Amino acid sequence: MRNDGDFYNPMEQYWVWLSSVEGIGAKRFYQLLALYEDARSVWDALGGALVPPDIPAITGPAAFEKLRAARDERYFYRLFHRLERGGIRAITRLSDAYPPALTGIYDPPPTLYVRGDCPLDGERMFAVVGSRQCTRDGQRAAREFARGLAENGVTVVSGMARGIDSWAHRGALDGHGTTVAVLGCGVDVVYPPENDRLMAEILDAGGAIVSEFTPGVPPVPGNFPARNRIISGLSQGTLIVEGAKASGAMITINLALDQGRDVFAVPGSIYSPLSSAPNQMILDGATPALSPWDILEHYRWGRRPGPSAARPATAPELDPEEEALVEPLRNEALSFEELAQITGLSAAKLNSHLTMLELRGIIEKAPGGLYRAYT
Repeated sequence: MRNDGDFYNPMEQYWVWLSSVEGIGAKRFYQLLALYEDARSVWDALGGALVPPDIPAITGPAAFEKLRAARDERYFYRLFHRLERGGIRAITRLSDAYPPALTGIYDPPPTLYVRGDCPLDGERMFAVVGSRQCTRDGQRAAREFARGLAENGVTVVSGMARGIDSWAHRGALDGHGTTVAVLGCGVDVVYPPENDRLMAEILDAGGAIVSEFTPGVPPVPGNFPARNRIISGLSQGTLIVEGAKASGAMITINLALDQGRDVFAVPGSIYSPLSSAPNQMILDGATPALSPWDILEHYRWGRRPGPSAARPATAPELDPEEEALVEPLRNEALSFEELAQITGLSAAKLNSHLTMLELRGIIEKAPGGLYRAYT
C-alpha cells in the first residue's frame, strides 16, 4: 500500500497503522505482534471472512471494534496525510532513529510521533520534573538548573505541564540549548493552551515535541502516567525540584528508579509541603542537588569553575540603599510592592534604583513582574 507515507517502508506503515488505533496501546500492540508475524499480518487477518478469535480476546470488545473500523484504506491514508501535513515524523521501533534508551523500559512505546529535529538518542539527556503548583523558589530552581545543564550541552527533557516542567523548558532555552517536551496528548495539541508560545520556541531552538499518542488525541488524565515513563526513559537521570509525596512528579521518579535511572532532588524547607517529596527522596538515597554542577560533575559533563571564574574579580559597588534593595533579591524573586515594603523607599526612588540596577546587570526582571539578583 502506498500513500502519503511513501518515505516509510511498508512494514513501518502497517506498524504505525496498528499502533495508532485507539484502545490498542503498547501492551495490546505487543501481544498482537507476539501472535502474528508483523503488523501487516494483523491487517490481513482482519480482512478475512472470519476474524480469528484471538484478536478480540486480546483487545477486548471496544478496542476490537475500533480496530476493525481502522482496517480501512481511507483511515490509513488520512493517518499518513495528517502526519505529512503537520510536519510530524512517526518513529517506530523498526527505525534506526528510535531512541535506544527506550528499548529496555517496560512497555516501550511502539511508535513515537515527533515534531522537530532534535535527535532522541543523545548521550546527554536529563529530565527535570516537579509540581504544577510550584513556588517562586521552585520556578527559579527549575529554570536555573535547566539553564546550567543546557549551557553544557545537555538536552533537558520534561513534560511541558504547568509549573516546574514549563520553567525547566524555559531555562533550557535561556541557556541556548535544546529541550524535549513529552506530551500526554498528540504533538499537534497545545496543552496547557497557554504554552503555545513555549512550544513554538522549543521547536525554533532545535528542540522536539514528542508523544506516543496519535496526532489529535486530547490530553485526558489517563495519558499522563504513561507519558512519564518516556520522560524518565529517555534520560540518564531525573531531577525532582518540588512535589508533594502523592504528586505526578513522584510517578516519574518511581518510574526512573524502576528503569535503573539516577534520581536527584533539590532539598527544600521541612515546613513546605512541596518539599516533602524531594526531601523524602534524599532520605531514601537520591542524590541531593544544590546546583547544576552537582549533576554535571556526576556524569562528567562539565567541571565546576573555580572561585575566580565563578564571580567577577571585583563585586559591583553598591550604595547602602542599593545594597538594601539587592540583598533580599539574592534569596528570592520579589515584586515591586514587596520591595517597597521591605526597603521603605518611595515608588519613584525604588523605580529609579531598579532601572539603574537592571541596566548595570546586577538584577533582572523575571516573568510575572518580579525582580531578582543575578547570582
